[in-house]
Amino acid sequence: MTVSGKAESRLRVGFLLASRFTLVAFAGFVDALRLAADEGDRSQQWLCTWRILGEPGASVASSCGVAVRVSDPLERPECFDYIVVVGGLLHGGQAVPAKYYQFLRDCAAKGVCLVGLCTGSFIIARAGLMDNYLACVSWFHREDFVDEFPDCRVTSSQMFVSDRDRLTCAGGTSVVHLGAFIIERAIGRARAVKALRIMLEDQPLPSRTLQPRRRVSP
Repeated sequence: MTVSGKAESRLRVGFLLASRFTLVAFAGFVDALRLAADEGDRSQQWLCTWRILGEPGASVASSCGVAVRVSDPLERPECFDYIVVVGGLLHGGQAVPAKYYQFLRDCAAKGVCLVGLCTGSFIIARAGLMDNYLACVSWFHREDFVDEFPDCRVTSSQMFVSDRDRLTCAGGTSVVHLGAFIIERAIGRARAVKALRIMLEDQPLPSRTLQPRRRVSP
């Protein structure tokens, strides 16, 4: 595919959505891809492509009740550069089909990078794929992560972490900066900046940008 007469590389992303996933994490990340992918904000998947993986035709409900339809089956990991796992509510357990875990293992075996948004890092860790990697989670969920995965390394002091082929972030607005990081290294900084400027963010923030620490009342 070409844009403005120049051949450019593509960024191929597949999404796995947990039941009751956080909508802002998914929307922020996929919109960063959408705005980087084309010319003039026409939502054309030129430089980036994305698919929602699972049971085609089924819908996955987010934590706010808005549902997203699955477009493609869980197959052919080699067709993707990144698999992005979008987590969400932890209480009551994260409903993730067993075949998701096997798909993640297949992806890892083929060298596909795995991305955990919000509590997506929990799902990747449950698949046994965060051993010897540093995970980034929100301060809000740090104790939950440590309790469930006492042998995993974790930080809650920065926005996101890129540790080789595992990328994890705190959730919230940090997802657009993790998205920009991936966009920049795949298709260039200009595309990453373009996406963020349209989203009214000035520049991509580095991974070590501190998370806000103020605790909120229930």
